[in-house]
Amino acid sequence: MNDFAYELCLAVFNNERFFRNLSEYDDYLFYIAKKKSYEAGYTLKLLNPFISAFGVKNSLIEDLINSAFFVPGAEKAGKEILERFEPVVISTAYKKFVSETAKKIGFKIVHGSELEFSMDLNEDLRRELLESVEVIASLKGIELYEFLDKIMGKIWDQIANLKVIGAKEKAEILEKYEPKSPIAIGDSITDCKMFEKAKELDGVAIAFNGNKYALEKADVAIVSPSAMSTAIVVKTLLKGGMNLKLLGSQRYPRGTKVYIMSESEFKEVLENSMRMRVKLRGSAGSLG
Repeated sequence: MNDFAYELCLAVFNNERFFRNLSEYDDYLFYIAKKKSYEAGYTLKLLNPFISAFGVKNSLIEDLINSAFFVPGAEKAGKEILERFEPVVISTAYKKFVSETAKKIGFKIVHGSELEFSMDLNEDLRRELLESVEVIASLKGIELYEFLDKIMGKIWDQIANLKVIGAKEKAEILEKYEPKSPIAIGDSITDCKMFEKAKELDGVAIAFNGNKYALEKADVAIVSPSAMSTAIVVKTLLKGGMNLKLLGSQRYPRGTKVYIMSESEFKEVLENSMRMRVKLRGSAGSLG
């Protein structure tokens, strides 16, 4: 249930609005500015220079790993899934965080962002970045975008070369496994292209407590307080040849609703999904 970039930012700067504005700028670069070679979910690229300017100790990363928490039922669901096949975890988060947390529920094949928070910054730029944190947190709309354009323009070549997994990379990684009828599970904007690729390959896209972006691309939406609901859906689809109709006849944990998106009212699904998302994940659940 953790958002690594969000929690790292809070641990370093104790400024939630700063991270939310960086996340909004990420959406702006992808959807509005349509910046070349920029993908949805590259927020870690945007955050990296600020964390590098501050300097972060490995002990902080370890603390975030050790404080990771899971959707209720995750360990049991993981065991049931592992009985049938080997899942692949594809995440935008820092790879060490992804690897160590996935290992706790038995998932071993992991892809995450392979970057370090050690950009080469001169003293003037380092100071400027740190002083801009409060300014970025105070701005909105076009003023925010213009200010960040100016700051990021000074270091964009370095940022562009950082190895981060975004929406495009998630889809590419899925395809490299050459799966037949894959089941892709996600919850956010970074999963949209992976969902599209899964459907191209005659698979199924599942949004688990997903936000608007994920729901728009999903075949199935699971709204649930328990990860066991995901295991039940996956096993049903595997056994039933990807027949979505079979999902309606299963017994799920209390509080669970499973929607076939083509037969459901989008607004209702979105409201229920976002309510559950925020209930489970708190502030991180309202991020893109």
